[in-house]
Amino acid sequence: MRHGGGGRGGGGKRGRGRGAGSGRRDARPGNDSYRGDRARKFLDLDALLSHAYDTCKAGLKTKHLGFHKALCVLMGWNWHVAPDTSKSHHSIPSEEVNAMRGDLMLWPPVVVIHNSSTGHEAKDTDAKIVSIEEIEGVLADIGVAHEKARVSHGRSANQSVFLVKFQPTISGFQEAMRVHTHFSTRNHGKEEFQLMKGSKGKKAASTDSLEELLYAHIGVVEDLGLLDEGTKKRCKVMRKKEIEANAEATLNLEVY
Repeated sequence: MRHGGGGRGGGGKRGRGRGAGSGRRDARPGNDSYRGDRARKFLDLDALLSHAYDTCKAGLKTKHLGFHKALCVLMGWNWHVAPDTSKSHHSIPSEEVNAMRGDLMLWPPVVVIHNSSTGHEAKDTDAKIVSIEEIEGVLADIGVAHEKARVSHGRSANQSVFLVKFQPTISGFQEAMRVHTHFSTRNHGKEEFQLMKGSKGKKAASTDSLEELLYAHIGVVEDLGLLDEGTKKRCKVMRKKEIEANAEATLNLEVY
C-alpha cells in the first residue's frame, strides 16, 4: 500500500517516484532508512492511518489530518479516536457513518440510476434491457430538459447502472436533487434499492412500467466504484451541506 503526496525527494536512483515519505536527508546508497526518493509502503490501512495521524512534518500536518479523516469516513471509522493497536477507532455507530458518507457528494453533481431487473439474483429471462434513450425519456417526464443533463453508462461491463451528469453549478445541483427527490419520495431511492438487493431471492417487481424498475439517488463518495474511469478522474468530493447553503444563499439574493 502506498501513500503519495508530500515533500520533494532528494537525489537517489533514477526512475523512483516521489511520495509522502520524501525528506531532505542525503541520499546514501544502502541506507535503508532513507525514503526521500520513493513512496513509503504500509502493511495495512491501520498503519497508513497512524502515519497520517501522527506525522509531525512542518507544512504537511493539515493535509495528513485531512487524509486521515477522509480515510476514516470511507472505512466507517471514528476519526476522533487516535489510531492504536486496540483498533478502538474502528467502532462508530452506523447511523453516524451513513450521515457522514451521505454528506460527501460527488461534484460535478451526478445521479446514479439502477435498473433493478438486472445485476441481482433474478434470472436473465426476467431482465429488462434499458437504453440511454429510455432514461432520457424518464428524465424528461420528471421535468429535466435534455440539454441540462447527459446520460451514460457507469463503469464498463455494468449495463445496469446509468449516470446522469449535471453542470457544476447551483442550478445543476438543483436539477440533480430534483431527480433524487422524485425517486426518494416514491420509495425508489438508494436505501430501498439496497434493501431489495440485499433480500435473498427477492426479485424486482414484474411490471411493464419502466420507472417502477428504476431506483435513483444523488452520487456520494461511496458510489465512486460505480463510475466509469473518465468520470471518476474528473470528479471531486464536496460537502453536500455546504452546497445546499450556497444554493440557499443564491436563492435569497435572487429574491431581494
